[in-house]
Amino acid sequence: MKSNGSTTARRQFPPTTKRQILKEGRTTNTPLSQVCDQYAISPTRFYQGERIAEQAALTAFEGQKRGRKTLRPSEEQRLAAVQRLREVIAALSSENLQLKKRRWP
Repeated sequence: MKSNGSTTARRQFPPTTKRQILKEGRTTNTPLSQVCDQYAISPTRFYQGERIAEQAALTAFEGQKRGRKTLRPSEEQRLAAVQRLREVIAALSSENLQLKKRRWP
């Protein structure tokens, strides 16, 4: 904000503090106006934060799909490489067993 040529810095609360303010405002028996005074915010700002948090929670729950998650191409390549290595190990183990059987009658 600018007023008369000087600038005023906005306060920014870290996410953990914002969550704490919302939690205090809803779960304690302290009046909301007192919680807002304690953190020097307006009740309007509290309700805006509450609305944003509610929307974020809904978005987080809506985004969950059922079933297997899709993998990124790099993860698919790693899984394919692991599968190839497992097949090589299985073939070598089988070959090793066959050689041991021939050696010991």
